[in-house]
Amino acid sequence: MEKQRVEWWKRRSIGLLGLGLGIATFTFAQMIVYSLHMLFGWNIPFDVMRICNMWMKNHGLFSVSHGLEVLVLCTFVLFIGYALDQIYRSYRVLKRCYDVENRALSEQFDQRYRPNGGRIFLIVRYAKPIAFTIGMTHRRVVLSDGLLQLLDKEELEAVVHHELFHYDNRDPLKTFLLTQAAFALWFLPVLRSIVSHYKISREILADQAAIQQLGTPAGIGSALLKLVNRMQLPSRIVCSSFAETSINYRIHRIIEPDSGCSPRLGWWSIMISLPILVLLSVLLLWSLV
Repeated sequence: MEKQRVEWWKRRSIGLLGLGLGIATFTFAQMIVYSLHMLFGWNIPFDVMRICNMWMKNHGLFSVSHGLEVLVLCTFVLFIGYALDQIYRSYRVLKRCYDVENRALSEQFDQRYRPNGGRIFLIVRYAKPIAFTIGMTHRRVVLSDGLLQLLDKEELEAVVHHELFHYDNRDPLKTFLLTQAAFALWFLPVLRSIVSHYKISREILADQAAIQQLGTPAGIGSALLKLVNRMQLPSRIVCSSFAETSINYRIHRIIEPDSGCSPRLGWWSIMISLPILVLLSVLLLWSLV
């Protein structure tokens, strides 16, 4: 892949992350201000939610007003609940990994790939192929000895450098933040579309990082083909996995790196989400008049 295309994918992933977090921050900020007003009676200027609520009450739309209050409460519950659920699941997965860790192999991988980087790798005794990066603050690259037996040396090198890209760029944390926002703000489907496309962009960049390290796409392409429908992942947990996202598209990018075909955000998700955001923006401008 040409350097220009790599830069394009970097800009795309940064743009998707910024767009997703920007939409989420704007929406959550309004809900927080609205909640402060409802709980403490704070008369905070430029509160879109409060203006919307007052307008509905003045027009006798009490049921809609109460519905808005329920929506705000449910959003906060989903936001906090999702975070607690992911923290608990991450803890359980890492605990199981440590219970079956091959400590000698983990130390060998640490010394080989990151001699001064502390503990990074978790090589676990498990027959099925596993390769993912997990952890929002204390990250680990988890590989199974089943994966080591399945792949040849070049393929394994490609997988390791792929996961190290996720590790170095804190991709599990970034993906978690986007996924958490999409889960809590379920009424904005564009966020789910952004999460999907963000994952694709990060996987393509991780593939390219592996290709740059090895100097050839053979290892990463062969590993992807071997792991199609064979990779096992922890259920319902945010992580950056080697063979989780859009394998067919990634293989296509390896075969034709300069192809102009790139996934686009679904128009349906934009058309549903845009009126909600436009309405909030209009109300915000109205409050400034």
